[in-house]
Amino acid sequence: MKVSSLLFVMALAAGRPAAAQSPAQPPPATSPSGQAPVTQPPAPTTAGQTTAGQTPAAPAAPLPAVPASRRFTSDAGMMFSVIKADKTVDFEAVLARVKEALGKSQDPKRKQQALSWRVFKALEAAGTGNVLYIWFLDPAVKDQEYVITGILAEAFPNEVQDLWAKYTACFVSGQTMLNLQMMLNMSPTATTIVK
Repeated sequence: MKVSSLLFVMALAAGRPAAAQSPAQPPPATSPSGQAPVTQPPAPTTAGQTTAGQTPAAPAAPLPAVPASRRFTSDAGMMFSVIKADKTVDFEAVLARVKEALGKSQDPKRKQQALSWRVFKALEAAGTGNVLYIWFLDPAVKDQEYVITGILAEAFPNEVQDLWAKYTACFVSGQTMLNLQMMLNMSPTATTIVK
């Protein structure tokens, strides 16, 4: 089985509600120190609530729990993103800027992230022509944020708002983040089974 096929099957099976999160990390507003503050996405409204000028909408399905951060706490991790077919060029362009930002960084943790961060694109369509992208982090840099806006703001503070708008417009739905624990190494040279 091809790696891309295996990753696609894993992505379809990965829809754990507690692990799902939207790509909507709000664009950072710079503080006087030039640092981007960490903010949470706005709280969703419940069915029947309205804001000024809106009519009540039909009840929506409850949103999945959103992790407080994009930090991996295990040895490896994966992130699944379903992208609109006509937005793959934009998505890949933003990820190319993320790669550039990681390469420019003087932060040793960012350099570690770049060494083990792989992005895969499924060759098979992910339903209605959408495209599945998988970030595979092996090893994941534990307790280091993989927040796109944070990485971009460090290297491109004047461009981060535009890059963020382009990035969020690419998504069909939110991302799914998984922490992975190795259970078994199938390599013939491996001598131990990981518990």
